[in-house]
Amino acid sequence: MPSLSASHRRPAIVLGLTAAVALTGATYALTTADPGAAYHDQLAAQSKALFGFGQPLDRELDQPSFTGPGDQAVELAGGLTATLVSDKIGEDADMIALWPTDENPTYAIICNEIDGSGAGSPATVQRVRLSDGRVSDMVSGNVSCDPSHRTAWGTIVVGEEAGASGRLYEIIDPLNVTGVTINRATGVTSDPTHVVARTALGQLSYEGVVFLDDGTTYYSDELRPSGGKPGGGIYKFSPSTPWHGSAPISSLAQSPLASGSVAVLRLGSPTRSFADYGQGTNTGTGKWVLLTTPADPVTFNLAATALAAGGYTGYYRPEDMDLDPVAAADGTRRLCWNDTGNDQARQWGETLCLTDTATADTAFPGGYQPVVEPFVIGNPQLRMPDNLDFQPGTGILYLLMDATTSGENAAYTNDQVWACLRDGADPDTLSDGCVRVMNLKDGAAEFTGITFLADGKSFLIHLQHRTQDGRAVDRTTDQILVTG
Repeated sequence: MPSLSASHRRPAIVLGLTAAVALTGATYALTTADPGAAYHDQLAAQSKALFGFGQPLDRELDQPSFTGPGDQAVELAGGLTATLVSDKIGEDADMIALWPTDENPTYAIICNEIDGSGAGSPATVQRVRLSDGRVSDMVSGNVSCDPSHRTAWGTIVVGEEAGASGRLYEIIDPLNVTGVTINRATGVTSDPTHVVARTALGQLSYEGVVFLDDGTTYYSDELRPSGGKPGGGIYKFSPSTPWHGSAPISSLAQSPLASGSVAVLRLGSPTRSFADYGQGTNTGTGKWVLLTTPADPVTFNLAATALAAGGYTGYYRPEDMDLDPVAAADGTRRLCWNDTGNDQARQWGETLCLTDTATADTAFPGGYQPVVEPFVIGNPQLRMPDNLDFQPGTGILYLLMDATTSGENAAYTNDQVWACLRDGADPDTLSDGCVRVMNLKDGAAEFTGITFLADGKSFLIHLQHRTQDGRAVDRTTDQILVTG
C-alpha cells in the first residue's frame, strides 16, 4: 500500500492555468451552429493546460456491477492512476479527514454511514493507516455518520446525517481513541475526555460543514422540501470564545465549539425589509436570523426552531460544503455546496456558493451580509452532485455524483467525478466549464469523501457499498489514491 509522506508521494495533477479561461487558438466563432458544443470540445482539447490532466472521459459508463479491486473499478482521465489504499473500511464509508496534516498525512479518519446504534453494530468512526491500509475502530453508536473534518485547533469533528436527531461529535487525540460508544438520546459518550457531543450547534441532518480557524462554522441540513415546507437550511455558528491559538488544544473544554449562538440563512431584499423571502427566493442577498438556543440544548431541533422564528431559505437536500481556498487567500469568505435534486423529477441538482462579507450596515444582523449565487447548474450528465472538494492552489472544484445508487434514478448511468473551472471575467457567476474526470465501473457503488492532499496533486476517494458478490472482503468500502 502507498505511503503518503511527502517523500513518497508521486507528482500527480500538474496544475495549469485555471482562473480566467482563454481558449487560445479556438477554432470556432459565434456563427458556429453549436458554439456550446464547440466550447466544450475546446475544454477537452486543452485539458492539460486548464485542468492539469490529459484527455477527459467523453461518456458515462452503464454497467450494473464489477467485483474487481478498487483500483481497477474506476475509469480515469488521461494521465491519472489509481492505487488501492484499503479494501477493509466500513461498507458505507463517507467523508475523510486527513491526520495530522494535509501536507503529510499518515491516517485518514472516516465516517461510516450506517445505523450503528444497535448492539454489536460495526464501528461508525474509523481510522485508516495510509502506509498499509490497516483499519482501526474508534467510535460506535452513531447513525449515518457522514461528515468528518479536522479543525485548526487539532481535533476531529464527525456528524450524523440522521434527520432532526443528528449531532456533531468532537474527538481529541484521535490516534488514542478506540472502542468509544455513544448514547444518541443524551449525547453522552463512554469517554467524555476524548469524545463529546457538540450540542450548542443543534440537531439536524449533518452533511456539509465548514470550520473557519476561529471556530465559526457554516453547515447545512440535508433535508428535502415536503408538503410546502422548505428543504434544508444553511446555518452559521458563532463561538462564544473564538479560537486564536497557535498550538492544538489540550482539552475538549478549550474548543470553540463548546458554546455559542446559531443563526439561519434567510434570503430577501434589504430594500423590502427582507420580507420577500420564501419559495422562489433561493439566490441573492439575505441576512442571518439569530435562533434562540434552549437552556439545555441536548434537544435543539434547528429546522423546527428556524420555522418557529419566522422561516428560512430552504434548498433541495444540501450536501457537502467546502471553503474556497483561492477566495480565502484574498480575504474573501466564500463557500460552496451541492443541492442533490432528484433525477426522477428531472431536477438535476446544482452547486451554489455563498459569500459572507463583513459590513457595518445595521440592516444585516451579526455584521455580515450573505449573498448566494449559482455556480454549476446540473444536467442529464452532471446530475445529483453530492460530495465536493476544492483543489488547493487552483480552486478547481471537484464534484461527485450520487445518482445510480438511489432508488429514484435507477434508469441512469454509473456515478462520475467532474472537475469545474473557476468563473472568469465573463458576465455570469458560473463555472467556466466542467469535464468528466472519473467513471465508476461498478453500477451498484457510489463515489464519496473526495479529499485533496495539500499540494493539490493527489486525492483520496471512497468507492462506497461496492457490489458484494465475489468481493474478497464482504461488505466493505474501497479507499483509493488518485495520482497522475
